[in-house]
Amino acid sequence: MTRTPLAPGARAQVLRRLAPPAAALAAAAGLLAGASAPAHAEQVVVDHFDETHTETYDAPLEGCLPAGLVGSVTLTEHSVGKVVRAGRALVVTGLAKVDFRMTLPDGRTVRSNVDHDRFNVVLTAPHHTVESTDTLDERTVYAADGTPAGTLTIKERRRIVYEDADLDGMPGPGEVTVDHSGFRLTCG
Repeated sequence: MTRTPLAPGARAQVLRRLAPPAAALAAAAGLLAGASAPAHAEQVVVDHFDETHTETYDAPLEGCLPAGLVGSVTLTEHSVGKVVRAGRALVVTGLAKVDFRMTLPDGRTVRSNVDHDRFNVVLTAPHHTVESTDTLDERTVYAADGTPAGTLTIKERRRIVYEDADLDGMPGPGEVTVDHSGFRLTCG
């Protein structure tokens, strides 16, 4: 197996997918923005989420095939987890399982085997956010005749701390105070 660097712009595409589900964060940010201290400090509110969404787009295969080779991608993400609110703090935890399917112009296909993101986000009023994401993404590349022809594995661990001044649920320019990440892409 060899390590292959990502094509320019491909890492941003991968990281966009790795972000915790936007709906869960938006809901949590909305709850926190309107939060006032509960009547009893020990009061805790727990909500569960279970959502599925599908995206289709054209993209290269994150560094394992020539950058000019673009395929048609269908990505379905199923996320489950919970939002815990205690006073002016929220904790969002969950697991996102992803089904990745790509069809290349030459007939090759790429399908996910194991693909999941574990995430934990802690929001404290008014804007402080600590986000952790651990990802394992294993895919198989198939020849046009359906025989396995290669693999792609992405492993990433990211910890980021930011002051979400614009309350959009995402780190923006000038908001990040800590950003540690380890990213490994292996093609075989």
